[in-house]
Amino acid sequence: MSVAYPNSFSVKLDRFATLCFKDGEVFLETGSEKSLNYLFISHAHFDHLNRSDARRAVAVCSEETLLLSTLRGLEVKRAEPNPFTLLDSGHILGSKALFVETDNGGILYTGDVNTSPVEGIPRQGFPRVHTLIIESNYGRPSLVFPPRRQLIREIVDYVGETIRKGRPMVLMGYPLGKSQHLQMILDPVLQGVVETYVSQSITGYNNVYRLFSLGIRGKKVFSPQSSELPDGCWALYYPNVSGRNAFMQLIKRKYGAVFIGFSGRSLLSWYGETLGVDKAFPLSDHADFNGLMEIVRETNPEKVFTVHGFPEEFSRELRRLGYDSCSIRPSVETSLRI
Repeated sequence: MSVAYPNSFSVKLDRFATLCFKDGEVFLETGSEKSLNYLFISHAHFDHLNRSDARRAVAVCSEETLLLSTLRGLEVKRAEPNPFTLLDSGHILGSKALFVETDNGGILYTGDVNTSPVEGIPRQGFPRVHTLIIESNYGRPSLVFPPRRQLIREIVDYVGETIRKGRPMVLMGYPLGKSQHLQMILDPVLQGVVETYVSQSITGYNNVYRLFSLGIRGKKVFSPQSSELPDGCWALYYPNVSGRNAFMQLIKRKYGAVFIGFSGRSLLSWYGETLGVDKAFPLSDHADFNGLMEIVRETNPEKVFTVHGFPEEFSRELRRLGYDSCSIRPSVETSLRI
């Protein structure tokens, strides 16, 4: 049975395409600036927030995403009640996939998704659908992460060895999501052993995570303009910036700090050298290639649209396996019937 949606309505899927329902037909439209009824915000990363859309549509998102988006300066009116089914996607706090029920079996847009999330960030099983729209950040067959437990053990061992050598360290990850997940993993290892600091740009997001009972311990707040780090061994959680910028080079010269980066992109040979870190771990909040394939098998779709990352390669692999799949380019105006 289908939900009784209006005869004609539209919902923007983050920033790349719009689902348009017109007299019983469904279209996926890209590159269009048509009027919107709803704006789906899968999560609060900047590349998924669109201020112009937020001003002209009612937002569909989780409570956590609403708070984090507000903290990031986005003013939105949230749909009450929520007209669609939202499913936990395992990416960051509050991240959701969107399910739209239709007569032919439904449409699922994953947003950024992770099949192996950090403990405390849920990922629900997705239903079988007619159409899957999947973000393909690691849609290349060679992009496969080590098993999560093995990777965390390697990270903990490396951090422990750095402490034994008496070296301070800068733990670098995106301010929202990755930095909190790093703290959830490493706080038990570091606290009580070395002094820990957190960049001022990360603290507000830490507070929202704590509101939802995700354990991130208190730390001294570090600001380059007003703080001084001690000599000896310490750990600083800091945004994912180039280790070659002027401030980071000052930290390196003054304290001999070890720069440790955390990104799935470290699977790519150029990443560590380009970012200028001493060590990089492929700790990601996205599904790798195998995780993306797991979602496709789980949803068993008749049609797959791939977006972002490596969508062409992922679609090509899916077609090789017998799926009806094509990639979407957000910048090219297209209208596809679903």
